[in-house]
Amino acid sequence: MDRRKKILACVAAAHMLLSMMAMAIVSRKRKRDETRKRIGISYGPIDEIDRVRMEYLNGKIWKNDTTCINMLRLSRDRFFRFCKVFRDRGLLEDTIHLCVEQQVAMFLNTVGHNLRNRLVATNFDRSGETVSRYFKKVLRAVGELRNELIRPPSLETPTKIAGNPRWDPFFKV
Repeated sequence: MDRRKKILACVAAAHMLLSMMAMAIVSRKRKRDETRKRIGISYGPIDEIDRVRMEYLNGKIWKNDTTCINMLRLSRDRFFRFCKVFRDRGLLEDTIHLCVEQQVAMFLNTVGHNLRNRLVATNFDRSGETVSRYFKKVLRAVGELRNELIRPPSLETPTKIAGNPRWDPFFKV
């Protein structure tokens, strides 16, 4: 009996060892299959998200001149002319996910209202990194147009102020 118990114990241990090895092999195979089945990140345009983003721009910003001025500090006509200048001179170009109008709208909204990237990212349904990247691109493009868009201040005192006794003491040297 003693020998029979030893044989049964060895058989049970071998069975246990083989079943554990089989479980390890099966679990490893499952992990390998799961990693193969993963869907990769697509870098193409995402139609539904892009549609929602364009609806935001159409509804909130480009709806009429009043809302456009309130959001971007420019009328629609001036805004689109501004974007056309950037596009024509090759300073900004459309990307897969953002057209020039969206890039400029994010920039003007940030500058016009002194907003943080986090808030602009929420409004335009973008990440903060995306907002920051395109803010820098538009800022660089505006910097390229500095000679045409930014005029140095005039050193002459307007006649309306120069003859007014209320303001006159401040302009005497």
